[in-house]
Amino acid sequence: MSFSVVQVVGNVAMGGAERHARDLVAGLRARDVEVHVVCARLGPLVEQLRSDGVSVRCLEMAFPRPGDEYGLDWAAVEQLEQYLRERQPEVVHSHLYPAHLHASLAATRAGVPAVVHTAHTLVVRPGDALLGRLTPVHIIATSQVVRQLQAAAGVPHERIDVIYNGVGDVHFETQASLVTEARRSLGLGEGPVLGVVSRLSPEKGIEVLLHATQHLSRRIPNTTLIVAGDGPEWPRLRALARELDLEGVVRFLGARTDVAVLNRLFDIFALPSREEACSIALLEAMAAGCAVVATGVGGSVELIKPGVDGCLVPADDPEALAEAIYALMLDPARRSALGQAARRAVANRFTLAGMVEQTLNLYQRLLRIEIGAGTTAPLAC
Repeated sequence: MSFSVVQVVGNVAMGGAERHARDLVAGLRARDVEVHVVCARLGPLVEQLRSDGVSVRCLEMAFPRPGDEYGLDWAAVEQLEQYLRERQPEVVHSHLYPAHLHASLAATRAGVPAVVHTAHTLVVRPGDALLGRLTPVHIIATSQVVRQLQAAAGVPHERIDVIYNGVGDVHFETQASLVTEARRSLGLGEGPVLGVVSRLSPEKGIEVLLHATQHLSRRIPNTTLIVAGDGPEWPRLRALARELDLEGVVRFLGARTDVAVLNRLFDIFALPSREEACSIALLEAMAAGCAVVATGVGGSVELIKPGVDGCLVPADDPEALAEAIYALMLDPARRSALGQAARRAVANRFTLAGMVEQTLNLYQRLLRIEIGAGTTAPLAC
C-alpha cells in the first residue's frame, strides 16, 4: 500500500488493547503499509514492537486525574503535532483514551487526512464526545455495545464503525509437543483444569472465580485453576486464595507469552468479568477449541451463542459460575461440542486477518473521502 500510518498507544502494559495494537501493526506491515508507533513511555509493548523491527517514539501522554479521568497536556499535543508534521502520515490511529485525547487533536492540527481511534472499552468520557465534535476523528468500536455507548454520549453515529477484535493462526494450531511440555512443567495431574487469561484488575472479577473454585474443589477435589496474567489485583487475589484455602488448587502464573499453549491445557476457560468490550482472551480460548463460560456482560454476549458455542452466566454470582463449570466438567461430550463450535465461530467471524483487512478498508475509505471532499482544515486552538 502506498500510504503510511502512525499508531498512537496510550499505555504500554500488555493488556488486550496493547496486544490488539501490536497485532494490527504486524498485519498492516505484512500488507506493505508503512507503520510507525508512538507510545506513552518505555515498557513491554515498546520492547515487543522494537523486537518486531517497528519504529517507536516515546511521548508521555497519560496524565491520570481523580475519577478515572485523564488530563490534557498541551505540550504533549504540540510535540506530537510536530512529529506528525515531520512524518506526514496519511492516517493517525490512536488506541486508549489518553492517546485519543492527544493524537486526535495533534493529527487534526497537523492536517493529517484520516484520523481514527479504536474504542477498546465500555468507558465513555466527556472528552470522547468533545473530540468527536471538534475533530474529524472516526471511531472504531470493538463491539455493537461500544458503538451504542459512543453514539449515546454524543459521538456522531455516522463516524462510528464496528470492527471486532480478531485472533491469529497460532491460536487455532499449536504443536502438541508444546502442550505436553507445558503440562509437564506445570505438574498438572489427571484432574480437570480450569483456566483464565486476564489482566488482574477489579473489572475482571477474578475474585468471583476464586470463590467459584472453592465451591468446585469441594465437589471435584482434583480441580486445578490456572490464572495467567498480571495487574494491580495480584497481591489481593493471592491473599484471597490463601483465605479460601486454595493454595494447592490455584496456580498464579503471572504474565505469559504462551497463551495459545495454555488454552489447550484448559478443560474449561472461565471469564468472570464485570465488563467487557470485546475480549481477546475469550476469543483466543474459543479459537483453541476450549469450552468457555463467561459472564453475560458487554460485548461478550455478541461473541457467544449460549448453549451453542459457550455458556453465559450473570456477573458477580460465584454460585452460578460454579454450577455452569461443574455441569461442563461432568459432561466431556458437551464440552467438546461447545469447544468445536466456538472454534468454528471464531474462524468465521473473528480472525486477525479479517480485523486487519476491515481496518485497512476503513483507512482507504476515509482517504478517498478526504481526497474527494478536500482536506479538513486544521483545528484552530
